[in-house]
Amino acid sequence: MFKPRRPEFLALIVAIYAALVLNQPFWRKFFEVVEPSRFSDWLHVGSAAVSIVIVAYLVLLALSVKPLLRIVVLLFLPVMAAAAYFMSEYGIVIDAHMVRNVFETDTGEAGDLVTLKLVAYVVFLGLVPAVLFWCTPWTEQSFRCEALGKLKAAALSLAILVGVLAPFWGDFLSLARDHRRLKMTLTPVNIVSALAGYSRQMARKRPKTVASYGEDARRNAFSGGRKSLFVIVVGETARADHFSLNGYQRPTNPGLSSIGDLINYGQAYSCGTDTAQSVPCMFSGLGHDLFTNAKADGRENLLDILKRAGIDVVWRENQAGCKGVCARVPTETLTGHEAPTFYPSTVNFDDILVDGLEERIAKLDRDTVIVLHMMGSHGPAYWKRYPEKFETFRPACKDAQFSRCDLEGIVNAYDNTILYTDHVLARLIEVLKGAAAHSVDAGMVYVSDHGESLGEKGMYLHGMPYAIAPEAQIHVPMVVWLSPAMKESRGIEQGCLLGRSGSRVGHDNLFHSSLGIMGVATRVYDPSLDLFAPCRKPAS
Repeated sequence: MFKPRRPEFLALIVAIYAALVLNQPFWRKFFEVVEPSRFSDWLHVGSAAVSIVIVAYLVLLALSVKPLLRIVVLLFLPVMAAAAYFMSEYGIVIDAHMVRNVFETDTGEAGDLVTLKLVAYVVFLGLVPAVLFWCTPWTEQSFRCEALGKLKAAALSLAILVGVLAPFWGDFLSLARDHRRLKMTLTPVNIVSALAGYSRQMARKRPKTVASYGEDARRNAFSGGRKSLFVIVVGETARADHFSLNGYQRPTNPGLSSIGDLINYGQAYSCGTDTAQSVPCMFSGLGHDLFTNAKADGRENLLDILKRAGIDVVWRENQAGCKGVCARVPTETLTGHEAPTFYPSTVNFDDILVDGLEERIAKLDRDTVIVLHMMGSHGPAYWKRYPEKFETFRPACKDAQFSRCDLEGIVNAYDNTILYTDHVLARLIEVLKGAAAHSVDAGMVYVSDHGESLGEKGMYLHGMPYAIAPEAQIHVPMVVWLSPAMKESRGIEQGCLLGRSGSRVGHDNLFHSSLGIMGVATRVYDPSLDLFAPCRKPAS
């Protein structure tokens, strides 16, 4: 069916195809950085293209044993095609954290990402060329002749590589140093590097034993014999500048804006740019600067310390899991469960997190911390995150393939998710206000796990490396509400909280603020990171 070809020729065709066709996201970014306008700039571009082709060619030559090379091509071309789609469609880059997200996502989230365009990329740009390569016979020749041909091709390629690379070596070093994102768009180098990084992380993960942390935790009891309930709401993918509380022109916070004693922290920043980093980080007590997933996995966290101090802890999950944070506390998984919600649907919107809370408060017999993990604004299927009643901003994009929508539709759908999150939080606060009737001091804190890019500089979704992440992915909304009884029992002054609400805060504050508001004393508590500590009246 196909004419036999020498392996050197076949490897060269694959190298050219992979380097120039499947790396379109890299080349778009490369042209943005280099901005060729002079002849020397175009020589730089040509040098880069030839160099990448040759490096790929040399690798393929080294692997050009017939069964091995065919398997490698059959595996890598579809993966590279899928990577090209995601980088082109959403402007993401591929690193170890992105690989972690892939392995830790659930089927529902993964299903939202499968589009006809993705299938077309994988089939026509990945599988079809790989199958054609597999079906092309190799020229029959002796082992000696084949090896000699490969060595000649490798030697010539190395000579060309040195010739085209040497004049621009300094430019390439500068690009590698100053444009980290560029390196993370070059496939399959980014894929191999990301997989290796993720494998190293996993090798350090899952310790046999979890180290104790805050083992000296004890309660400082509050007077009055009343019970305390503090609710920690972990948001999803909400960005601060789309909260009208923070000056956004659209009315995305009608519910929260009507709560007069709400504290809004307009300068809150996340620990990471994806759930797998941010959620463990905010509960770990390590802080952004010291956090790694391996460290967090290897020791107890905030929830363990609260439990040790005699506080009931419950995690209510309406997302893709707690990333190990709730491993040692009771967990109520709501995602995918059929349950009566305020809005009839087979999908559990975030209202389900608040359902039943009034009854729980009425029966509360111990001080309690409840964590609510929201689905929030998880993309790209924003339109699935809110009931139809909340589709205020129209037209809303209802396609996970953003290239089929205009920017207005994407932003409209996203803003509808923020509007619905506002409703859930306002409803939660109304329920907590009613806790006073049951002699319960109540309060809550809400903070999103990370933000979201909505087309700025061609970038969508989240997960960029923190060092180069845009503001939209790390500047998150954060609000606090405390009942009058909780503020009185803790000696917290509302005016002081308001006066300090413009300070830069974030995930690092959650650990210490939660310990402080629940009166847990331990040497790992840092009052300088407690949002409430500066506003407590001195004990009389």
